[in-house]
Amino acid sequence: MGNKARRLLRVNPNGFTLIEVMLTIAISGIALAAIYGVFISSSQSYRTQEGVVDAQQRARVGLDFMVRNIRMAGLNPMGTAAAGIEVATATNIRFTADMNMDGDIDNANEERLTYTFAGGTLSQIRYEGTASASTQPLIDMVSALAFTYLDANGVVTANLADIRSVIISITCQGTGARGQILTRTLSTRVNCRNLGI
Repeated sequence: MGNKARRLLRVNPNGFTLIEVMLTIAISGIALAAIYGVFISSSQSYRTQEGVVDAQQRARVGLDFMVRNIRMAGLNPMGTAAAGIEVATATNIRFTADMNMDGDIDNANEERLTYTFAGGTLSQIRYEGTASASTQPLIDMVSALAFTYLDANGVVTANLADIRSVIISITCQGTGARGQILTRTLSTRVNCRNLGI
């Protein structure tokens, strides 16, 4: 080995020089700043996605409740219950179904249901218009709810007797990483199996 190589391999018995320490601190600082930037960015992205998922899940839960029940609107196996859609507006639907199949619409077994949107909340009202009426909030942070009613030909109708399917569109909100409002809209078409039979 030459003299130059021996000098490079020789350890300084006095420790590190001030320049070496300052360079090490500067390089470490740059590396830590880069790591911190990546951490903050991925943390904000995670919280934003959490807000999106929250909004989407709210909308999905609301749709699931409504679809399951609206599909049964007009159930009348005995032919004596006079079941069907009673109220059909852009933000409100009330319908009846003879769920216990006794030939009568009564104030039990969720035979008269209303879904309504007001004040950012989707609510279900059981037995609306009767002494047994009870309102239950289903989901909050709803920014829009719209019902569209279609006849047998898929044409929009306002005539209760002609309704055969309902398009439901619901928009829910979530909160992003910086407090921003995130929205997600889900829509579906529900064919009322028991109407117009």
